[in-house]
Amino acid sequence: MKLFLYSIAIPIGVMLSPETLVLLGNSAGYNGKLFFLSVAIAAAVSSMCAYSIFYLGRQADEGNELFLLAQVLGRFPAAALVISARLSVTLLVATSVLVTAGFAFNEIFVYWFPNFGFAFLLLGFILVCNIIDKSWAANFQLLLISCILLSFSVLLIEGLFSSASSNISTQAGELTSLAVASGALLLFLGFDLIINSQAKNKLISALAAICTIFMLFILWGAISRAYVPSASLIESSLPHLKAARAIMGQNGRLLMGVVVICGATAAVNGLFLYMGQTAYDLAEQEIIPRFKGEKTLHRLAVILLSLTIGILMMSGLAGEDKLTIYYRGALVLWLVLLSFRCFTSAYLHSSSKSFSFVAVTTGCIMGLLSLLLVAAAEYTREQLFFCLQVYICALLLMLIWPAMVKLFSVINR
Repeated sequence: MKLFLYSIAIPIGVMLSPETLVLLGNSAGYNGKLFFLSVAIAAAVSSMCAYSIFYLGRQADEGNELFLLAQVLGRFPAAALVISARLSVTLLVATSVLVTAGFAFNEIFVYWFPNFGFAFLLLGFILVCNIIDKSWAANFQLLLISCILLSFSVLLIEGLFSSASSNISTQAGELTSLAVASGALLLFLGFDLIINSQAKNKLISALAAICTIFMLFILWGAISRAYVPSASLIESSLPHLKAARAIMGQNGRLLMGVVVICGATAAVNGLFLYMGQTAYDLAEQEIIPRFKGEKTLHRLAVILLSLTIGILMMSGLAGEDKLTIYYRGALVLWLVLLSFRCFTSAYLHSSSKSFSFVAVTTGCIMGLLSLLLVAAAEYTREQLFFCLQVYICALLLMLIWPAMVKLFSVINR
């Protein structure tokens, strides 16, 4: 049971990040049928994707995304795809959500405490937990998820059993229905972040995370629509805070503040844990040095990530429009990675026609949605350029690292 909880803690933490809550709240303001249908379809597509990439992963090595991709794409293109998607998401999500957590702490709990100071404190605490031991970070992740779900449960129960305002009016959102439908899949990104190699069936963990988030998002979306006007949800940059305050007043605002801060911390901590595993997978493919084993690789990875995130926060990126462009571009790369993982599974296990059909269909859906998100973006050219630039840089970096492996061959002994 404990291994199962560890395996779902990272996906749930990433799917409950503050950025996801904003997207959920904005989407809930549009046409009700469209919102609920798009979330249901997104959950179904995510489940199909989980089935495609995890169903045959009963052995520990079969769940290694880099190992599988390398068999089809080759070591370096596969490593470049993995690192461009994973690294860009980790750096940009962390930069965004940590600053958001800092503002939440400053505006909701302690007004005199500097928001960036709190963001750096959170980053430092996450770093310390990961450096001490991965088990500390994993237990910390479980604690964060428990706090989030408990706070959400209180808000949901209060919202269900209290009477909503009778003045709330709904508005249709057909004009942006395409954006709402395509963006719903972004709510479930994170279901594939299963790193517990001792779990015999990662599919169960992924489906459990998807089902949990689906029920939570459907309930929260319905309650938000009942308590907050549609126009307010669509236009607000903090729709979840508006809904929480409408439900429970100042107490609801405090509870949602806990959700935002814990969600930001869980997202960053979960991504750090997964990037540590990614670094180990790269070392197994002899693309980066092994150094002194998995623990050392994990510590080095989180130290480098923390330094980079700290630099990005100090540079003021979190307050610029560029962050939104880069962040959305990173999510597109994530969808492309999932698409290739589905195609790879179908290719490697082509003997099962039914499985191959599901995997190829899901891969096509993921690929088409990534193109649709780029086409529907406000800065299409900049976002596309970002994606190409990140992948090419990652590919060049992966080609250079083997020389580093030879250079540090003494460390490998």
